[in-house]
This record gives sequence, C-alpha cells and structure tokens, in this order.
Amino acid sequence: MPFTEPTNALYKRLKDEAFQERDAEDHDAVNAADEQSEIENSERHSICTPTKQPVMEQSGQSDQGIGPNDILLLKVIGRGTFAQQVALARHRHTQDIFVVKTLDKQHLVRRKQVRHTLTEKKVLQNLSGHPFIVKLYSAFQTECDVNFVLEYCQGGELFFHLQHHKAQKFEEATMAFYAAEVLSALKTLHEKGVVYRDLKPENVLLDAQGHIKLADFGFAKQEMMPKCKTFSFCGSPEYLSPEMVAKAGHGIETDMWSYGCFCYELLTGLPPFQDDNLSTLFQKITMGKVWYPPDLSEKASSLLRDLLCVDPSKRLTAADAMNHPFFSDLDWEKLQNRQVSPPIRPECHGCDCTRNFDDGFTTSPLKFIKPHPSSKSKTDITCGPDFGSCGSAEHPKKQKVDFHDAFAEF
Repeated sequence: MPFTEPTNALYKRLKDEAFQERDAEDHDAVNAADEQSEIENSERHSICTPTKQPVMEQSGQSDQGIGPNDILLLKVIGRGTFAQQVALARHRHTQDIFVVKTLDKQHLVRRKQVRHTLTEKKVLQNLSGHPFIVKLYSAFQTECDVNFVLEYCQGGELFFHLQHHKAQKFEEATMAFYAAEVLSALKTLHEKGVVYRDLKPENVLLDAQGHIKLADFGFAKQEMMPKCKTFSFCGSPEYLSPEMVAKAGHGIETDMWSYGCFCYELLTGLPPFQDDNLSTLFQKITMGKVWYPPDLSEKASSLLRDLLCVDPSKRLTAADAMNHPFFSDLDWEKLQNRQVSPPIRPECHGCDCTRNFDDGFTTSPLKFIKPHPSSKSKTDITCGPDFGSCGSAEHPKKQKVDFHDAFAEF
C-alpha cells in the first residue's frame, strides 16, 4: 500500500476503516456513540496500573469486592488515552493498598471502546491468578465512570527502569529474565485464546520484589484460537505488526511481533522501527529490515530474527520461543514459580511508596469518583481539592448519554 499521506491523517484513516470492518462483537459496542474517531495511542504514553501485596484474594470476585465507598484515594500515579485517572488508594477498613483505574464512560462510548473495556474486565477475571499478570480485585461503575481495582506494583514500569539503567539498555542476562517472564504470560494468554495487542515496556510493571506483571488489557481480544483473524487497528505505532499495518487481518502472531520489538528495545534501548512520520514508520515495518548491533550474541540475534519475521506463519510462537537456544540455560519451572531472582530490586519504602513513578503524575491533583446515586452509603471517595463528576466544571458541555445498555454487562 502507498505511504504518502500526512502522519496523523494516515493513522486516522486506518483507524476509521478498521472501525468499519470490525467483527460484530466489537461493532455492537458502539451503537450508542457518534461517528467521532480519533487517534488511539499515537504517542507512547504511560498508563500505570500497578500492584500490591496479596492480601485481598477475592481476585475475580469483582461484583462482590471493593466498592466506591470502601476507597480512600491517595495519589495519582498515571493517566492515559482512556484512563482518566490511575490512582494509588487505600481500603478504608482493612488499610490494604491497591490501584483504582478510572475510565470515563462518555469517552469510552465516543471512542468506541466499550466492548474493549468489558473484555479487559473478563480477561483479568479469568487470568488474575497468573504470577505475571496484574490481579483484578474488584470492578465497579458509577454514573459517569467505570473503575478497576487492581494490585499495586510498587516497582512501576519496566520502561522507567530501562531509562534509568546504564546506557539505557539491559545486558542480555537481564533482558532474558524479563523477556522470559513476559513470554510466560503471553503463552498463557494465547492458550486461553486471548491476543494482547499492546505489549511494550510501559505496560510491563514490576512488583516490590522485581518480578513482572503484565498490565493494561484494554486492547485485548478474546476467542482468538489458531488461524482466527480480527481486523481491529490498535496498539502503539512502533509495535504494530506488518499484518496489522497492512490490514490483512491478524491473530495471536501479532503479539509475537510486538514481543520481538520488546526484546529488541530492552537490548538496544530503542524499538527496531522508528520514525516521526507514521507513513515512513509503517513502511519500515512492512519491509521488516532490522539493524542488529554487532555486540549482540548470536543467540540473541537469532531470537530477534525469528520473532521479527514479516510473514506471521513463519514467526515463532510463544512455545517455540521458550525452546529457543537463547533461553537454554533457563529453568522454566523455577521461573513460573517466581524462584528465579530478579536482576533489579526496585527501591520501595513502605507499601504506598511511589518513588518509581513519574513526578508529573504523582504531583497532579486527584479527582473524586462519585458513587452512583443508588449507593446506600452517602460517603464519597476522599481525594484532593480538585474533583470531577458529571456536569461539573471538569466536564464542560458534556452531552447527556444513556449508558445503561452500553455498560449493562459491567
């Protein structure tokens, strides 16, 4: 396909066309929305959905878990394209620490992300027991928002540690540890028929011990068995697979391309494909020409080449990658049981420490999550001096939208 359109226009056109071609499950979710379509994830932003110690073991019991009146918000630790606020919080009664990720309903409807939000909840409910996937403790909705209560990962984003590492890249042994734990999570996702579609260092979190937790499943797709394809266009531009860029339909193989980009960035400090112009970036991706630094070992280069294969049918699967010579010295059983020592132990001072998160987030004002009018309790979630709710000054000129049908399943 030609790559001659302006940067934003190309990405927007591909998004618009992808919306038109989505399968019935994705398309039904947007019936209540207007036809507005904006660029998703055009920048590499940080959405932090961190963790906490395993105290509340009702993972998956979201309908009977924590509600808005149980929560004391402490500090903002992230924001994102769809996350209005990601905040560190404390349980009012048990004093447990966790994270509340808040998404604006009207924004989700307008951006046609309702179905993806419902899928995120289902995926987390089904896979929260995995050692390398962030736990979901509860999920609830208010009149204006949907909220995920998640475990807090005190170590923050792997991207944060990559940027603060010497030369802003990892040694092969360090990269192998993180790549292996991520691969374990991907293998489980694919076996369950889930394609993740947003792998990047910003979405890989570290817990207090330094083990990874895969987070942010807003672009995940269920029921993707081998040979299945979907035509949604989503993710971070530098990590999109050739088949997604070409709109040829993609399956779980797209995750393995992103995994190759992820491994490459950990080893070199930069993604394998980059350009300020999306047209040029997408052309580079579809051509698949990668420069491999001469200081990479033969095993590392071989792994990357087998992952960054333009033809998805020739790309390594998660199981194939686990058997690659690059991981030959790794005991996968010990890794799965979290018995392999992490190469980086995050600095954490107390269970509510936020030193591994960007000051740009942690110093920003908190916003209320206003309980639904039907809530029996009259107590709002406490936060800072600024707050937002439907119809407040924080949301000027908002149109009234009936969310009842769109979020009935949440």
